Amino acid sequence: MWLPIVAALGVLLLLLWYAMSRGPGPAKSTAAQSRTSGTDGQRAAAVASPTPTPTVPPAPASGCVTGKTLPSGTSTRTLQVAGVQRTYVLAVPARAAGSAARPLPLIVNYHDLDQSPFDLEAYTHLADQGTKAGFVVAVPVGERARWNFSRSVAVGPDDVLFTGLLLNELTGRMCLDAGRIFAAGYGDGANMVLTALCALPDRFAAAVTVASSVLSTSCARPTTSLLEIHGAVDPIAPLAGGGAPRAAPYTGIVAQAASDQLARYASALGCSGARSTAQDTADWSRTVWAGCPDNRDVGLIVMRGGGHTWPGAQARADRGPTSQALSGTVVVLTFFGYTPSTDDVGGGTGGTGGTGVPGPSVAPQAPGATATGGPSGPSPAPTQSAPGASGSASPTGDRDQNTPSPTDSPTPATPSATAQNGPAASG
Repeated sequence: MWLPIVAALGVLLLLLWYAMSRGPGPAKSTAAQSRTSGTDGQRAAAVASPTPTPTVPPAPASGCVTGKTLPSGTSTRTLQVAGVQRTYVLAVPARAAGSAARPLPLIVNYHDLDQSPFDLEAYTHLADQGTKAGFVVAVPVGERARWNFSRSVAVGPDDVLFTGLLLNELTGRMCLDAGRIFAAGYGDGANMVLTALCALPDRFAAAVTVASSVLSTSCARPTTSLLEIHGAVDPIAPLAGGGAPRAAPYTGIVAQAASDQLARYASALGCSGARSTAQDTADWSRTVWAGCPDNRDVGLIVMRGGGHTWPGAQARADRGPTSQALSGTVVVLTFFGYTPSTDDVGGGTGGTGGTGVPGPSVAPQAPGATATGGPSGPSPAPTQSAPGASGSASPTGDRDQNTPSPTDSPTPATPSATAQNGPAASG
């Protein structure tokens, strides 16, 4: 069933596609991707089957139960993973004075190869806009600024285990909505998202990947909705796959075709295999995989004239052209349950990531939820005031270990009524 949405510019057409695709019950799939080492990226190829899923301990008691919470603002924190100290940057939205604690949605955002979390934020503005919309945003830091999406000891430590323990850490230290935990990633960070979705089913409700290139051959039972955004002229992860082989430690990895990745993910998810493609505007086309279980979605947006770049972001010539037809950041937040107003959905704004401030719309169904009486639709999120433009929590702020900086972000939106307390590169 198509939800009628008044289009203000390109992004609202995407919202329309999203609402339509949820009606028949397609699910968002992710396709794993990869980049070259060094300044210029290279491609990803068939990745060997990953090692067995790591043993991630059960999540601790939620902060919603214990009363634990973390202060608003941005901080750099550490976590012990298999004897190795790992780092992540955390941005927590502000709550209105005197407001009762309520579960917050979480986005885990993965940087590209050789990219710092601070450069990722300067490029995408996802923590800035996400916290304004009421999301907690965590940006894990790859060992040696790279991700072990291939699950190879030659690349580095187990980043799937890092992801699982990070989710456990945040679950126990604050009040998160277990049904609204999401993942996003750019470049090799997008490849890491896909690996995590395959290795840690039921932990993420939805994911958005930008410029991915590699999906594991052993993605057996994902449960997460996925949207991939890919540039039609990506010089690093070509849309049709192929390209130059990558340097060590990713030797032998070559980019897979984006549509093939998503088709394999949709198949693993249990979708029917049917797909439809439409050219919505001169700037992009969309492909939707139909018949996915539990009202999941799998979709691919191809940006005409787009390179290995985040739509709406500041141009980076070494990555190819950047489409300003829409904001990748607004699309991410929209896919995770928020609708931008018509005043905020314009294309890119010359390096600000085309960031519009979203208002609430619908939240994707919690992972593992079973539809009753036919496919279940998304649950409505309560109304929230549009935040102001200043005082956002951003990873470009306080970098002192475990010391958050103050923020004036508005009160986060109330969580979805159907949320379940289940499971949760170079710039």
